[in-house]
Amino acid sequence: MTDFLRAISSLLCGLLVTACATRIPAAAVTWNASAPHLAPAGDAAPGSAATGVGYLRVETDTDVRVNGSLGYDNPRRPFDVYSSAGELVRADIDNRGGRNGEEPLVLSLPAGRYVVASVYGTTYRKVQVEIAPGARTEVFEATLRDAPAVLSR
Repeated sequence: MTDFLRAISSLLCGLLVTACATRIPAAAVTWNASAPHLAPAGDAAPGSAATGVGYLRVETDTDVRVNGSLGYDNPRRPFDVYSSAGELVRADIDNRGGRNGEEPLVLSLPAGRYVVASVYGTTYRKVQVEIAPGARTEVFEATLRDAPAVLSR
C-alpha cells in the first residue's frame, strides 16, 4: 500500500507543479515589425564578427537585500529571452554580476532578433532587441521601465 500512496502522491505533485507554471502566449512576445527595437550602439570589435555571436546587457530592475544591520545591496532581477517567433530561448537568466549583484551581466547570444522580458516594479515588460555578430546591444533601465507590458490588462 505504501508504494501505491507514493505513486499517487508523486502524480498529484506533478500535476500541481504543471498547473501552477506560468505560460506566456507566443503572440504576446512575438517580434512586432512596427514596434521600436534596440540595436548595437557601435561597430563590432575587429575579428569578432566571424563567430556569429553578439552580446546583450540588460539593466533589469533591482531588489533590496539587507547586508547586515548597516548596509544593503540592490541585486538585479532575472530576465527571459524569447525568439522573434515568441519561443522561450532562455528563462530566468541570473543577471547578478559584479558589486554584489548590482552590475548586470553580459550575455552572449547568436546574432538575430529577440524579445527580452523582465519584471520591472510589478509588471512583466518586454523590449525588442537586435543582436549583431561581435557587437553589444544594451537595454538601459529607463527603457525597460517604460517598455510595454507583455500582457495588457
